[in-house]
Parts: sequence; structure tokens; C-alpha cells
Amino acid sequence: MTANEPASGLPARVAFPRDIQTLLRVQGMMNASHFMTLPLLALHMSVTLHFSSAAVATVMAANLLSAQMLPLIAGAIADRFGTRWMIIIGLWLRGSGFLGFAFTNDAAAWVGFALTAGSGVACYETGLYGIFGRQPKATLPSLFASNNQMLNTGTAIGALIGGLAGLFDTRFAFASSAVLLGLLGGAAFQLKPDYCEVSGRRPVISSLRVAATHRDLWRLIAVSLPWFFLFPQLYVAFPLYAGRMAGPYAASAVYVVNGVIGLAFMLSAKHWLVRMNPASATIGAYLAAAVAYASVAAMDGVAWFLVFVAGYTVIETILVPAFETMIASLVVDGSQSTFFGALSAVGALGSTAGYYAGSWLATNGTPIQTWITFGSVGALGFAVAVILLPRAQMIG
Repeated sequence: MTANEPASGLPARVAFPRDIQTLLRVQGMMNASHFMTLPLLALHMSVTLHFSSAAVATVMAANLLSAQMLPLIAGAIADRFGTRWMIIIGLWLRGSGFLGFAFTNDAAAWVGFALTAGSGVACYETGLYGIFGRQPKATLPSLFASNNQMLNTGTAIGALIGGLAGLFDTRFAFASSAVLLGLLGGAAFQLKPDYCEVSGRRPVISSLRVAATHRDLWRLIAVSLPWFFLFPQLYVAFPLYAGRMAGPYAASAVYVVNGVIGLAFMLSAKHWLVRMNPASATIGAYLAAAVAYASVAAMDGVAWFLVFVAGYTVIETILVPAFETMIASLVVDGSQSTFFGALSAVGALGSTAGYYAGSWLATNGTPIQTWITFGSVGALGFAVAVILLPRAQMIG
């Protein structure tokens, strides 16, 4: 394959450099390893290990906080010293965390391994998105659409494999994920060091200062916070709610539907996704989220819930590349990883609230309380997007 040939499964009209193709493939396989474990993670802790709802939320929040708070510093470091080793170390740290899940049943140890896995996410994603953010602006919509496409492919494959592993022992899924992440870390050595070096390097403090004083970045962060609250429900409220209705393997079905529908929608609508106005798409997706989440309160049975998951997946497939495209269009040269890290770090506050609220509501709340609450957050996101996004310079 030459550098001008698109990778298999990617939009045919955009030819990405070879290292970008490699990173997109790594994204797909990384997400497959991720969803080999996520479908049964919350249920494994609560049903098999008998962790309390607070312990489940603490493990998930520990992973989240390290994954989303550390990128602010890790991004500034990547902008200063380069990204290849950040990607390699990140994959290996994450694999170590999943390996720990396979061999311990202690809640405190799980928190420690969750922190390790989350730190791996922080290092990996700041390196990856730092490279993505340095690509030509004209290619960004297509790049992030392709990125989302590969992530959805990994979601579907990983959920299927994880479900099969769970038929025997959930720990097989954790161990298999760890092995795959270790292999991906080794594969990342093929990335060209020169390609991963940062041009126009800024000192760490300078990059942090640029991000802290960028008004449009903070407007976008404010718009994204309701989504950061809603997105963790895919890992907490969704599997717990489905599992309560139809048993533990209904949780795997949630992720299979999420991956398959996401991939199918991406393939059928990729040309529109590349050309869409990200601000308008965000406003519309938030409105759809408000209606979709609230509607679950009136649904009965796991089949209808999976229909909701399909609708949610379309919303996610629109919102995620829209946010990524908007943040990449704002970045200042030499501070690409820092900008993505700032979005991730502040978003961790919304995600942490989402984990605790979702865990409590799915365990103790009624369906009306649970899903009307989530629908209200979607409505808040719609209102904030309508107010703030047209003022951002990237909208034009």
C-alpha cells in the first residue's frame, strides 16, 4: 500500500498519510479491546464481586478521572517532547490495568488498576489527538469521521468477543484485552519518530496558558459538559438497566447494537457527516438526545430499549466527530494536545457526575426518575449550544 491509498474501511475520497492510516487502525483495535471488557464490567463488579453501588461508581470514576484529568498535563508534555512514546506508554499502561482486573477481586485494588488503565488512556489519547490536530484543517471533518468509523467497528467486534468470553469467565475478556493492548503498544513503534515530533514546540507552561485564555475553547467546553454527563451512561446506566430487564448478556447486546448501528450509520451518512456544519449538528443532536432519553421512561422491555440504544448511537455518531472537528479547528499551533487535554480534563467533571448519578439512578431510581433526568440534561445541552455556539469564531 502506498501513502496515498486509503486504508480499508475508510472514506475513499481522502488519502491519509501512512502513519495516520496506522493510527486509525490502532484506534479500531484499541476500541475492540476496550469493549471486550466494558459490556460486563459494571455487572461483574456488582453481581460477581458483590461491590456496592458506591464501589462500582468509585472504580469507574477513578478510571475516568485519571483518563480525563491527566490529559491536560500529558497534552502539554506531548506538545513539548513529542507523541510517539506517549502513545506506546499509554497502550501498555492501559493493558496493565486490564490485566489487574483479571487477577484481583479486591475493591481497593480495582481502584488502583482503574487509575492505571485511565492513565494509559490519558497518555495514548493526548499523543493520538495531538497528531490528528496537526493535520490540514480541510481534512479534519473526514479524519474525525474516519476515526469514529473505526471506533464503531472496534465497538461491535469487541462486544461480540467479550460476550463470548463472558460465557466462560469474564476474566478471560480482561486478560485478552490486556494482551491485545500490549501488542498494539509494540506495533506503535513503527510510527516514524520525525512524524510524531511537534513543530513549533511550546514550553509546558506556555501551552497551558494559551489554552486557559482561549475564550472560544471555553465556550466549546461549556457546550460539551452536558454530553460528558450523558456519555458515561453507556457504561453504567445502559448495561445495568438492560441487565436488570433481561440478564447479564443483554449488556453485551447494548454494545453490539451501539457498534453495528454506529458503523452502519457512518457508512451510509459519511458524506453528510464530512460536510455537516458541526455547530448546527451539535444543536440538533442535543435536541434529539433530550427526546430520546426521556422517551425511555415510556418504553417497556429490552427490545424497545435496544431501539433507544440505536437512536442514541446515531446521536453519538454525530456529536463526537462534531466536537472533535470544532476543537481541532480552534487549536493553536504547538498546543494541539493541550487543547484536547483541556477539553478532556474539564469534561471529567461532567463525566464523574454522570457516573455517580447514573450508578445511583440505575440502582435505586424509578425509570421515570432515571430517564427524565437524563432527558433534562440533554435539553440543557440544547439550550447552552443555542446560546454559545453561534458566538464561537470557528462557526463563521
